[in-house]
Amino acid sequence: MMLFVFKLSNLLALLYFTKAQRNDAVLNLYRRSYNGDGTYYGQNSGGGACQYAGPLPRAATDPKIWALVAINRPQFLDSLTCGICLKVKGEGRGLGGNPIRGEHIVFVNNYCPECREGSVDFALNGDGRWSISMQAVQCPVGGSTIQYAFQGSNPWYIKLQIRNARIPITKALVRRNNNWVTMQRSQDGFWILSDGQPMPDGPIGVRLTAANGYVMEDSIPRIDNSNVLEGQRRVQVPYDPSLPSA
Repeated sequence: MMLFVFKLSNLLALLYFTKAQRNDAVLNLYRRSYNGDGTYYGQNSGGGACQYAGPLPRAATDPKIWALVAINRPQFLDSLTCGICLKVKGEGRGLGGNPIRGEHIVFVNNYCPECREGSVDFALNGDGRWSISMQAVQCPVGGSTIQYAFQGSNPWYIKLQIRNARIPITKALVRRNNNWVTMQRSQDGFWILSDGQPMPDGPIGVRLTAANGYVMEDSIPRIDNSNVLEGQRRVQVPYDPSLPSA
């Protein structure tokens, strides 16, 4: 029994360490390229695991974006890579009827459970499995700002989507009674606060940390489960010259 407890504690420590390193895992997507497969799962395939209901984020509709994609499961990172942009390169090597050639910028709105590291599944009509490389780039957000969407939320339960960030947000806190409370990441692209304490009336303050360490504060006007909301401070992760961009 003592041996079992020792092994269980080691496992819990390992899980905690892995969770603590997710930020570095996101940042590593910008620092190097990964080799994998490019496949197709068809257009009009639904909203995707990242739950972008209503209009897509501004970055996903920029003319530079070639396609929406599902990222592989190992690099989905508990949905932290929802909304990340990738540069995908292919030389037409593989099998099938629609080779992937050239360099393309894509936007992640889904994940592919059977895809290996370095692979993406295109939300395009096509055929085949093609060798590609991929690397994260800063999204083409233009002059747009970070936006917010609630799902099933009320003062006692907050489920908040943070959308349209130039670089993914990897930590989110909400202000309650002059204290900052850490929100937990969900598997479907949201941040959740559900600790039995109600939020006060009025705008909701949030503190956001991007994968590159940039911290900003914003204010969400209200809890609204029907609309995508603009932050009152209109913040955005600034361009980072140390990371590749679209």
